[in-house]
Amino acid sequence: MEVSAFRGSTPANISPPSHDGKGGYEPDGREQERALVRRAQDGDRDAFGELYRTHLPAVSRLVRFRVGAQDEDAVSEVFLRAWRGLGSYRDTGVPFSAWLYGIARHVAIDSLRKRGRDEPREDLPDRGIEPMTAEILTLRGAIEHLPTEQRQVIELKYLVGMTNEEVAAAMGTTPGAINAKQWRALKALADVLEERT
Repeated sequence: MEVSAFRGSTPANISPPSHDGKGGYEPDGREQERALVRRAQDGDRDAFGELYRTHLPAVSRLVRFRVGAQDEDAVSEVFLRAWRGLGSYRDTGVPFSAWLYGIARHVAIDSLRKRGRDEPREDLPDRGIEPMTAEILTLRGAIEHLPTEQRQVIELKYLVGMTNEEVAAAMGTTPGAINAKQWRALKALADVLEERT
């Protein structure tokens, strides 16, 4: 099944999870998403299409950040793996976006490995420089130096767009602990970035 099959208009009877104005999802927004996941697991392509449209911006941001460039093939691969792996997804209270995040990280790593094997180091093709590429690469390198849990908090909050409560559920801890990890991570990032400038 091709991911392009999920592009198109949003079905009128399905709306994306809605925010409560405090940064969290409203209970029925979460319930709607759970219902979409269950329908998608039963083979409903329209339901998976809605999940695709809802999560595409965050997955694209994460892949772009991890790979260093826009990579539509990698983004498509994330959703293709998600579609194929839906049977193994279990709703344990962890946001669906956290499951997609795990897939996106693996796809980005695979993409970087493949790129390293495929591209000769001496004769790279001319490519236009994307705005802020040097800054993005510096930030990415700094984030990679963070302890694993701090890196995950930064990526889940700022790239995937999850709330403290959602990140806490994904990481099996409390929102207060996530707040502390975020504070330590941002301080460590500032220190690393200051050293590199």
